[in-house]
Amino acid sequence: MEGTVTAVGTSTETTGGGNTQVFTHVHRTYTVKTPTRVFVLECPHDKEAIRIFAPSECGGKRKIAIGDGIRFRVEKDHAYVLTTQGKDQKLRVVSEGMNEAGNTVPATRQQP
Repeated sequence: MEGTVTAVGTSTETTGGGNTQVFTHVHRTYTVKTPTRVFVLECPHDKEAIRIFAPSECGGKRKIAIGDGIRFRVEKDHAYVLTTQGKDQKLRVVSEGMNEAGNTVPATRQQP
């Protein structure tokens, strides 16, 4: 599939508890609009684990940004995004919805 990144955000995840320390992880999210669907994809990287308190980016050497056109495939709960280096990067599909008719966004290719 090909789509356009229309929004960039963050999501948080809390792990631990009980007898273990509680950690809050911040992940980068990308809203990607294709001609028929809208996906929210979550980058698996979390920089808080190494004490850099900012969400990590996906996309290879050139990070994914609003307005970028990306190529990806969806398999079960994951999307595999083709990076600028020609490799697949695995992101989690947070949500998937229908794109409203007539509300398509023209994709512009991501340049290395």
